[in-house]
Amino acid sequence: MKHNLSPFKLSQVSFAVLANILPLGVMAAESGVHAEQVEVIEVRGIRASTEKSLNTKRFADGVVDSITAEDIGKLPDVTIADSLQRVPGIQIRRSAGEGATINVRGMPQVTTLLNGEQFLSAGSISEVQPDFTDIPSSLVGAMNVMKSPTADTLAGGISGTVDLVTRKPFDLEDGFSGAALIEASTGSYSEETDPKLMVSGGYNGDRFAVLATVSYDEANLANYRLGSINDGWAYAPFENHEGVDCWYCPKQDMNGDGDSDDAEFTYVNYGIMNRFTERERLGATVSFQAQLSDNWTLSSDVFYTNMDDADRQKGITADNAWGGHWHWQDQHDPIDRGQLDNGHNLYTAQDITLNAPRVISHSESHTNERESTNFNLELEYKGDGNFSGKARFITAEASRSHTENVAQGYLTSGIAHGLRRNDGTGPTAANPGGYGPDPIPMRLNFNGKHPTLTGPEQLQGEVFGSNIDRYAIVSTYSENNYDEDANLDILRLDGEYQFELGHLEKMSFGIRASQRDVTRDEYVLLAPFSNPVGEGSVNVMWKDQGLAAFDTDGNGEVSVKDGDITMGADNPLNFTGLPSGWVAKGSDFGPVNIGEYYFVDPRQLDDPFAFQNTLYPGNVRGGVPGSSYTVEERTQSVYWRADLSNDFYRANVGFQYIKTELDILQNKVGESICTNCPGSVASDGGDIVTDRSFNDFLPSINVSFNLREDLILRTSWGKTMTRLDLESLAGGLSISRARAGDDLAASEGISPDLLIATNATMQGNPELDPWRADNTDVTLEWYFSPSGLLSAAVFNIDLESFIESAQWQIAAEDGDGVVRRNVTVNGQLNGTGGTMEGAELSYQQAFDFLPGFWSGFGAALNYTYSESESGKTGFGGEALPLEDNSKKSGNAVLWYEQDGLQFRIAANYRSKRLHTISTPGGMGNVGIWTEPTTYIDMSASYDVNDFLTVYMSGSNLTEEYESQYAQWENNRMAQNIYERRFTFGVRGRW
Repeated sequence: MKHNLSPFKLSQVSFAVLANILPLGVMAAESGVHAEQVEVIEVRGIRASTEKSLNTKRFADGVVDSITAEDIGKLPDVTIADSLQRVPGIQIRRSAGEGATINVRGMPQVTTLLNGEQFLSAGSISEVQPDFTDIPSSLVGAMNVMKSPTADTLAGGISGTVDLVTRKPFDLEDGFSGAALIEASTGSYSEETDPKLMVSGGYNGDRFAVLATVSYDEANLANYRLGSINDGWAYAPFENHEGVDCWYCPKQDMNGDGDSDDAEFTYVNYGIMNRFTERERLGATVSFQAQLSDNWTLSSDVFYTNMDDADRQKGITADNAWGGHWHWQDQHDPIDRGQLDNGHNLYTAQDITLNAPRVISHSESHTNERESTNFNLELEYKGDGNFSGKARFITAEASRSHTENVAQGYLTSGIAHGLRRNDGTGPTAANPGGYGPDPIPMRLNFNGKHPTLTGPEQLQGEVFGSNIDRYAIVSTYSENNYDEDANLDILRLDGEYQFELGHLEKMSFGIRASQRDVTRDEYVLLAPFSNPVGEGSVNVMWKDQGLAAFDTDGNGEVSVKDGDITMGADNPLNFTGLPSGWVAKGSDFGPVNIGEYYFVDPRQLDDPFAFQNTLYPGNVRGGVPGSSYTVEERTQSVYWRADLSNDFYRANVGFQYIKTELDILQNKVGESICTNCPGSVASDGGDIVTDRSFNDFLPSINVSFNLREDLILRTSWGKTMTRLDLESLAGGLSISRARAGDDLAASEGISPDLLIATNATMQGNPELDPWRADNTDVTLEWYFSPSGLLSAAVFNIDLESFIESAQWQIAAEDGDGVVRRNVTVNGQLNGTGGTMEGAELSYQQAFDFLPGFWSGFGAALNYTYSESESGKTGFGGEALPLEDNSKKSGNAVLWYEQDGLQFRIAANYRSKRLHTISTPGGMGNVGIWTEPTTYIDMSASYDVNDFLTVYMSGSNLTEEYESQYAQWENNRMAQNIYERRFTFGVRGRW
């Protein structure tokens, strides 16, 4: 692909060296120049940081909320998202209990900047919003949340923009200074003690300054999943009557009432899962500033993050073996939900006996290696006249390697769902020592505080799950693995001219060019199996003790003859025969007790190649072309802004014009390259190259009226846009084909064995347009004291379009490469728009007007109401909101600061929100909702002296959990459990 931005590119190491050493040489040539003396305001303590944040908000050019370093350091906030949740209108989504991503005013289409410019994060290479779990919060000095657009702010957020501001060397005290901390954290379910170290040191001289910060921490986070394992694997099987062809409909009276007009809501599988997330984070910043002359300042920054993590889970699952066993529930006290469109009466239940044909000891590991480096070189000119300007060059790179590896140990024999193997003496159970042949009754109960799933206490004279001889690995696979790489280059020039023309204060203008290249390569692991029905071997992804593809007996039963599977362990793979250290007994399922079971240690799955090769040697990477792509995105933009003011008002008006060019390389999905694997694991069937461009003109206006010295009315309006996830643009085209048959062959003159195109799936649509919206905001702010604010705001976000699932026709090739017909393709299109509107209320104050002890208290309260419409309707015809938006959210913070003692307790509330939209077979759209949550955190510290502070914090003090239900509030389907965590530390400064 083309690379038009620059004819050459420095390596990252070379640039880092030059960016931080070159200024020294320039400085030496300017030895007679002295830097302008700038007053440094030191912010320490809760009250001082509150006043600084309010000062930033009061004099901002638009609607802005700010958090200073003191807020980040003193709240029990591990990640930046955890701190941002205190801001009015911000809702967060959690990963293993830690804040990961955010919504602003109910929408996730939020862009994040680093010191005012685009930021490339390894956790979300193809998206505009980073995964904040990547970024150590100690690297950031402040965060500004901009809810109204201004012409000079880089466009990219529909509902808002977050600017992460790092500390600058010239803000340090004169001479040498530094800070360090050491802390230990632990959780209520995890048994690990997790360390964190941070060291920061800098020097501020007359003409130059340097600052370096390094942060390292480890985290072992317990979180559990109870109930349905997947949000979307649901069906509404109904009693099949004559003439109805329904593959998931049982052909018997399900509830024994003598009729055939009933249906039941069920998921494919349920389980109780132990999940632990292990993270190792390293972050570093190096910043340099030099006052080259009275007019010129040179700055350079390096921002580096590296995180390795592993999400490991093990648990007991019960499922219906994916079809043929849809009536597997005995519902106790069923609830009548009315009629489906087909006339059947739908029932749900919260206490169910699952007659499970398959019970699995499931182990799984997902790993990530993430690394990103962002460099900034900046030259600023402030002349004696009216003109000032700035030139910036930014280069960044990021990479992420992701793996997923699964081992399924059966407790059941496999006979109940027809899974058999053959050792040469005839078909037998895939797991001969397992329970069976009948399905196993597993009791699933949602009626208590937490869901439970328990097996029969006694089965064949033993406690269920206690006999290791019953277990064997029947299925194992590694899928959804991928490597991602991205590069970003930016050149930006900004200018400003001061005026003395009545109301006109200044004009700002600038140009910008950027290029982002993203490559994604997805793969699975394939192992060679000898072919029982032909010569040579075949590649297999789902390595199973009974391979459904091999029907060598011709009787419909699965048979794998002795020697047909190449493996390095005993056949079958009994737990007792696995390598030492692979298997352990486990009973940790968080707040529920369902007994002890044996599991393959998920740590053994961290290296997919090593694990799979131990069982099935010779694994190779098999491509997934539909999820692999390359995108080059180039933008050129220009902006103009005018600032006007007098004693009564301040205003800025302007526009930003952006031209975006995309080179998108998608892959057609060719023929399958393996046996017993999804059709997406295929050869690369050729490239689909799309070159397109589009333009955006984004005007904006912000006006604030000084109604009184302490009362400000703000109004703003602007157009916003945000780019799409690149996977939505660049995922590949998969065409399904079937044998032509005699009739079609005769009519079209083709071979009856020719594979003809029948339908298609487009994982990415390169013709999708960005999200675009009109934003309106009116805010009234009363600053009744230096640390006091009472404000109210109303806002409206009018979306021009909404991305939705759709169908359309395309010309598709048959198996011989000839296009003979159009077929229906399923994918995404720009559909009807949606809206988000609401109001925000905020209050904060230090109670320093009270006497004595009481003067140390302060409080902050905020509440947000956001009503949204997505344009979609649910199962009952109800209008569905935008996903993940809570209509009501709020924060309450009470703090105390006096005589070196600081204490803060904070509560964060979210009302119910639409988690996702599921489409169960036979029902249409069903909303999966998350129930309301309230998280309570606290922190306390004591300044031993001016240089030493001891502190502690606690997050999720009440062990809040997130329960989910499908469509009806009394139809709970899953629960995510997070732990309480405590941190103890010592912070020093010099």
